[in-house]
Amino acid sequence: MHFKRIDQLRGVAALAVVLCHAAVSAEAVVVAPAQQSWHWAACLLGWGYLGVPLFFVISGLCIHLPSARALAAGRGARPDWPRFFQRRFWRLYPAYLAALVVAGGLLLVSREEFPVGWRGVLAQVFLVHTFSPTTFEGLNPPAWTLAVEAQLYLAYPLVWALFARLGGWRGLGVVLMVTLLFRTSLNFGWVPAQFGSVAWELFLARWFEWALGALVALWAVGLVPLPRLARAPGSAALGLALAVRAEWEMWRPGWYTVKEPLYGVAFALVVVATLERERTSKPTAGTVLGRRLADVGVYSYSLYLLHRPIQFAFEPVVGRWAAAGFLGLQPLTASLLLMTATTPVVLLAARLFHRYCEAPCVAIAQRGGRVPQPEVVRGHASG
Repeated sequence: MHFKRIDQLRGVAALAVVLCHAAVSAEAVVVAPAQQSWHWAACLLGWGYLGVPLFFVISGLCIHLPSARALAAGRGARPDWPRFFQRRFWRLYPAYLAALVVAGGLLLVSREEFPVGWRGVLAQVFLVHTFSPTTFEGLNPPAWTLAVEAQLYLAYPLVWALFARLGGWRGLGVVLMVTLLFRTSLNFGWVPAQFGSVAWELFLARWFEWALGALVALWAVGLVPLPRLARAPGSAALGLALAVRAEWEMWRPGWYTVKEPLYGVAFALVVVATLERERTSKPTAGTVLGRRLADVGVYSYSLYLLHRPIQFAFEPVVGRWAAAGFLGLQPLTASLLLMTATTPVVLLAARLFHRYCEAPCVAIAQRGGRVPQPEVVRGHASG
């Protein structure tokens, strides 16, 4: 079971993050960007960070879908956890490690130094860099989400057990309760101040978004019901609009507690509406743009791994050209134009990386088997 439109969503999310970080780089290489006329464009591109919660929801969907599909076929599907983690390792970690090597090499060429010491490098190698603010960004800042993904994978057996024992909806309710309790507790200062920011990016703070994707997997194979209204594109648009509107209230005490859960619900509705549309139309149908987005979605992991190191490598050149008055433009306007123009280079590099590094690792992971030998488990979908 492969969803072409989910590939399109992956492509949208990956490109949104790429353009967001292009804007971050454009602002980083000029003086006083907020005082320049095109600052609004950088702010608009900054909303691309919302590709991250969308990725978390899609991840939960894709990880839980094999078990959901096996259960729908009456095979029960208690996962073989050692095999599951072996497949996850080969699917993600070798490419992740190779991308860190590329990131380090590009930083040495463009800046002649690492932004972190060897402690930070090793922390990122072992996916523990999100536990400290001094190592959080490391050689490749977007990799913080991959460390959180690793934590979510480790927690997946618990999600599976909750869904198996309590049913999909009640299991999701437990995850929501844990997530909100953890996020609420962070408002009371029990975490030392220097670790306060990173605590919001531990898996417990993002667990609900991922579990929503797992619930969508149960719906996708017909094991849990969703009302017709929840499957409508209008509901997805309304949910996303409400979540974005709530962003303007984040200055209020405690509101940040519900920020990511709100976006999780909004993007789960987007995913549901997308899958509903695929059910009612030809899976491969679509415009040229849709096919191109699906193509990007296939190598979105490589794109996510490589885009920021390549952007970092361009920053010194972009900064010099912008300061020199490229095309007679304001520095920020010039840097935005130049950084955005690096996107085709990023896409080409990601496509090549996917072909020669990621894809062979995916083949190794697939040889581990898609669905483990099942054991009969009841109650998984009820709730």
